[in-house]
Amino acid sequence: MIYNSIMSLCPKEISLYIANLAYKCGGTESYAANLIEALQNIYPESSIFIITEYWKKTVKLDSSMMAATLNEIYGTKIIEKNISVDYIKSSVQRGRFENFLFQRKLHAKTRKKDLFFYCSRGLLTGKAKKNIAIIHFPPDKKVTFPFYKKFPFFKIFAKLTDKHFFERYDFFLPNSNFTSYWLKEIWAIPEEKIKVLYPPVNFVNVQAQKKLGSIFVCSRIEPSKKIEEIIRAFLSSEKLKERCILIIAGSIKGESVSYRNHLESISPLVRFVFEPTWKEIEELYAESTFFWHAKGFQETNPYLMEHFGITPIEAMSAGCIPVVINKGGLAEIVTSDCGFRWNTLEELVQFTEFVLAEPEKVESFSKASIEKSKEFSVQVYTESLAKLLKQL
Repeated sequence: MIYNSIMSLCPKEISLYIANLAYKCGGTESYAANLIEALQNIYPESSIFIITEYWKKTVKLDSSMMAATLNEIYGTKIIEKNISVDYIKSSVQRGRFENFLFQRKLHAKTRKKDLFFYCSRGLLTGKAKKNIAIIHFPPDKKVTFPFYKKFPFFKIFAKLTDKHFFERYDFFLPNSNFTSYWLKEIWAIPEEKIKVLYPPVNFVNVQAQKKLGSIFVCSRIEPSKKIEEIIRAFLSSEKLKERCILIIAGSIKGESVSYRNHLESISPLVRFVFEPTWKEIEELYAESTFFWHAKGFQETNPYLMEHFGITPIEAMSAGCIPVVINKGGLAEIVTSDCGFRWNTLEELVQFTEFVLAEPEKVESFSKASIEKSKEFSVQVYTESLAKLLKQL
């Protein structure tokens, strides 16, 4: 095994915290699932404790069910034998005192562990011998919250939380150079503690004949993903309406029934696939020619942009041509030889129409997309993570 050089430093017990692993499907949860698989490959003899939350009326998944669920949704190959699931009871909206108690519980569950990974957003910390924060996007400092401006007496507690977050992590692993830039801007983390680590991406293994008129969108289906704007762009083009089909797939858990009904009512030319399995997603990637992505459109706040972009790389691994917004981490992924980066919805449409008009270009774009996606493979991620862990 390629990781033998660090086996002598193998931690006996590893814990990781991810808030909604069993109840929400998205990029953060996908990362955590792939991290678990990578850790099993790097440290096959270690015990891995998955710390997550449960709420009233939710069902707790045991280790077998958790492994099976993650493998089905994200295409991972997690094995059950050395993982366990540790739940902390929570509420959807924790108050300040509840958050304080939650932090104490997290400390208690990680205190005797050798290694801890923080995989969620927020300012919680672990108490393991070594602690690593996965940075999907840096949180704001707590002292900047409006509450502490209104009640400065409590600011001392906010400063303490910020101090602990800054000091207690041995490494911060931002998911892109874009995220790394903002981590330095917001927190002034020392350069030696920041290690950019692109997330692992599961490649599509299904092969199918590409449908030139197939445009695919895969993401959580929520307003921040600009789903309505994508539909509006599609419907603005007579060429696209005549020659293409727009397919939107993803989880809509947590959104209102009225939001779902509204999206479905916009146009019969748009097909939705809600709560798809990984197999269904693979098949859609395999047959689609184009992949659209619009998170960050009309936004100036970097938090509201795509900080990396797992689904575009999944699509590229299947030979899809990415047509993505020119913002955030996507600008690091998509190059001119494999796809397009747009600034306006008009450009999104124009780039797609350009390829439709010159179908002979599809093969070259498709091959370049597949080649580019290899830079973000699970294998590359695992090897890079192993090297970082060796430094600890």
